[in-house]
Amino acid sequence: MEFTDSLIASYERYALEREHSSTDEFKVRERSEFLRWLRYEQRCSILELGCGPGHDAKFFQAQGFRVFAVDNAPTMVKLAREKGVSARVLDCYHLDQLSETFDAVYSMNCLLHIPQADIEGIFDLIAARLVEDGLMYVGVWGGDDFEGILERDTYEPKRFFSLRRTETLLKVLQRSFRLAYYRRLEPRDDIYFHSVIARRRLRR
Repeated sequence: MEFTDSLIASYERYALEREHSSTDEFKVRERSEFLRWLRYEQRCSILELGCGPGHDAKFFQAQGFRVFAVDNAPTMVKLAREKGVSARVLDCYHLDQLSETFDAVYSMNCLLHIPQADIEGIFDLIAARLVEDGLMYVGVWGGDDFEGILERDTYEPKRFFSLRRTETLLKVLQRSFRLAYYRRLEPRDDIYFHSVIARRRLRR
């Protein structure tokens, strides 16, 4: 897919910059909230989607979890592996290539690149990689429903974004998951951030 190829090119170009960047404090707080849920429910394994250079994967691994991470940018996967993380080059569209199931899925600012027409199918693929009643964390920028290239994007090539209002995101998410936790954060004036913990719906 053309938009995916452009994303890979963009993240390949800025991989080292992201390797040396710091994580926003509000994202650290929400990651800690998910950690609290994982510990309370005695979860053991995590699949991270869009792991980037592996900072979050390394964090969860240091907390004692077994982590497997995927990203569609080869340099990101290389950087994650250099941190001792088990990682593979894989796109969200091809999660069915994985045979293992996990106690939890973690995705920080990955699914904002999935078009609205595809997001329900991606949530179905994620659900299939979870054990029954497994947990999923999604952290993603939101806003007025928008799809396309953001001209203000500082990356080159400019990336495709699909920004969603709260109602739009939760409506499609709850077709495959049961909402357990939601926070809308406003760290910037012009955009907000969805922080979601959801539980895989039990098969009937």
